Amino acid sequence: MYRLFKPHPVLQTYIESYWSIQALEHPITLREQVFVDGRADVLFNFGAPYLRHPLHQPRADQLGFSNVDGQRDYPLVIVQEGHVNLVGIRFRPGGLTAFLRQPVDAVGNLTLEVQQVWGKAAYELEGRLFDARTSQQTTTLLDTFFLNQLHNTTSYQYIRYVAQEIEQQGGSLSIMALSRESGYSIRTVDRLFRRHYGTTPKFYARIVRFQRVLALLSRNSDLPLTQIALMCSYYDHAHLTHQFTAFTGASPDQYRDVLRARLQTPPPNLAQYFA
Repeated sequence: MYRLFKPHPVLQTYIESYWSIQALEHPITLREQVFVDGRADVLFNFGAPYLRHPLHQPRADQLGFSNVDGQRDYPLVIVQEGHVNLVGIRFRPGGLTAFLRQPVDAVGNLTLEVQQVWGKAAYELEGRLFDARTSQQTTTLLDTFFLNQLHNTTSYQYIRYVAQEIEQQGGSLSIMALSRESGYSIRTVDRLFRRHYGTTPKFYARIVRFQRVLALLSRNSDLPLTQIALMCSYYDHAHLTHQFTAFTGASPDQYRDVLRARLQTPPPNLAQYFA
């Protein structure tokens, strides 16, 4: 069973959602393809180990521990076979920075045990989550933990403004113009953005453009790719295809074929529904 929970209102600036999946009576195969989206995740795993397969690498890593998965600049596939019992935290882009005492780019593309990041407090939270019997208990435990870890900085507020401007302009905003407006140098903007979002403003703009393409493909599967490229500030069809493939491991046409197949065939199981 897949459940989605809202975090405490104070946390919703930083955390998109909590979620859980349980399949304890009968083993299943859970497969999730994760695109590049600028987000970080925390995963508490109380079930079978799972395979984490970066699409640009030939071998997969088997993980049996609860972890913090930093924001990635490459796509991956996660496969779990057996009894599934997961509790997850999905951060908004840049959201993890509010709960760390180190720059977010220090955990980018890394998978760390939760205790490496939050120490004894994470170990205690893991035990209490395992004992939780209701969704309300799970939500309360997560809210309490992250409210206790929450901190903020003036520089984060500015960089969040920069990110929002990039999002509002669909990834086509001039960082030089933002730099002049704020009085910070381009180098300073770049350094602060890396610290709080784990990437450069330029790369984040690429993510925003890519997310626009995903939305357009989902809403209108017949829209020509050349038109989508122009709407999303790509140079041409080839430029769109190259960057889309780098962020998903598949071409836009392949992704569109998957979307059409899902519309024609209802998901047969929990695994496909979640993916």
